[in-house]
Amino acid sequence: MIPSDEELMLKVKFDNDTSAFESLVQRYKIALLNFVYRFIGDQETAQDLSQDVFIRLWMSAETYLPVAKFATFLYTIAKNVCLNALAKLKSTPQIQSLSEVIASQDGDDCELLDALSDPNNSPEKELLGRELEQRITKAIGKLSPEHRLVFILTEYDDLSYQDVAAIIQCPVGTVASRKNAAVKTLRRYLEPLREGGM
Repeated sequence: MIPSDEELMLKVKFDNDTSAFESLVQRYKIALLNFVYRFIGDQETAQDLSQDVFIRLWMSAETYLPVAKFATFLYTIAKNVCLNALAKLKSTPQIQSLSEVIASQDGDDCELLDALSDPNNSPEKELLGRELEQRITKAIGKLSPEHRLVFILTEYDDLSYQDVAAIIQCPVGTVASRKNAAVKTLRRYLEPLREGGM
């Protein structure tokens, strides 16, 4: 029987079990890297911060209590690492190209655009799709950190409002209102696209 995330983390907590920790890293490294990249917008920084998250996870193992999902514990650490990094930046970082190499779910490197694009698209459709994705990525980068965090966790990482509330330590209603505000802001940023103004 495959151990749950919580069981693995308890082995890390009580036994300093490095193989259990490695299993958790393998389970979450791609999702975590993609979360941090979407939040920060820079691949190299995202890789460094993802490593920081796992280091902090190891160091905070003794404080772990299995009262919530392990993912909530992990994403809380990731949220704090990202917000601290964002606070250190003097200006909004440039959003990287969607042709940048990222890690795919199967662990192989691929271009983000390749992961998003339809293989049946014509070159013209692919170019338009690339421009659209760049605009969307830039629009998400313009959201406030609070709204961006909620949007990424709910839309990209598919977490429930309850899980996000536990991660950012606020009521579920606050998560819902921040998500609503993020969607409204994105619609406003992207309105010119609906009018054909690529």
